[in-house]
Amino acid sequence: MSSQATSIEVAIAVSKYLRRVRARQSPHTLKNRRIAAAQFDEWCRRNGSSLFEADEWLVEDWIDYMLDDEGGEGFAPRTVRNKIYDISALYQYLKKRNHVDENPVEDVDTSDLTGTIMDEYAEVRYLEPEEYEAMLDACSRVRDELLLRLLWNCGVRAEEAVNIEVEAHLDRDKREITIKTGKQGRTSDVKSRTVYYSRRMERTLRDWLDRGARNKYMSSDSSSHLIVSKQADHPQPKRVTEIIDEIATDAGVQDELWEDASGRKRYRVTAHSFRHSYAVHRVKQGMPIVYLQELMGHADIEQTRKYLKFRKDDIREAEKKYAPRI
Repeated sequence: MSSQATSIEVAIAVSKYLRRVRARQSPHTLKNRRIAAAQFDEWCRRNGSSLFEADEWLVEDWIDYMLDDEGGEGFAPRTVRNKIYDISALYQYLKKRNHVDENPVEDVDTSDLTGTIMDEYAEVRYLEPEEYEAMLDACSRVRDELLLRLLWNCGVRAEEAVNIEVEAHLDRDKREITIKTGKQGRTSDVKSRTVYYSRRMERTLRDWLDRGARNKYMSSDSSSHLIVSKQADHPQPKRVTEIIDEIATDAGVQDELWEDASGRKRYRVTAHSFRHSYAVHRVKQGMPIVYLQELMGHADIEQTRKYLKFRKDDIREAEKKYAPRI
């Protein structure tokens, strides 16, 4: 097979992949995956290879080049890690379509990138959109995808998520959910609130509610809850966190932060870290904090502020964005 034919086949395969991303993911994800694919394709060709022929060592060399701040790109470790997520997603697609036999990213060690990130940002609990998308890609069950989308779209607590009832709380025409606030004992002024979800989550709800996926998990035909369990009407909040941990581990985005005094390991990606992500990303997009307070169900705005812990590079980027143009 000629190198020209290979180049044409690669271009066609990547084009089809990006079309799928455009149809199923956010514009933000499409942009990042298009850029990462183009950058890695260029790296492969520069090294006399192609996307179809790349191996683990070529990926490792690309990581070194991106991190090198003298002869390379000088990217931050977090940026490099996100590009690796994007390329891994591309190879998962290429593998399913039989363009490649293996995903060369699977065995690449990114623990040093993880360590660097967590040493610098241990108290910052929000997830990047790329990490969320990597978790979606790792889902093999509709239930798991629904949980991820629910937490990401709505910023609900785990105990609130498991108490949502289909008929009583879900308005699919308006894409709204009425949430019974999980901490009513502490915030008695806020007994319920309305949250909103995306069209992509509605498509997942269609698979879950209308096409029978939910029935496989129901303990009885009478369960009214959105998230159901074979053992009870709905799972316990602890089970939600366990599911999130399983998905994050499969997606390669989980990090152990520390071990507490009782010997229990504490992890970065939890159900509650999605609530932090909900807050941070809305404020980064310009949402006034008073609106965020209502959406999160906080009686005290200072409680909302506690969720807004940013990284240094977030603050640097914001300063450049809002600085006067003089």
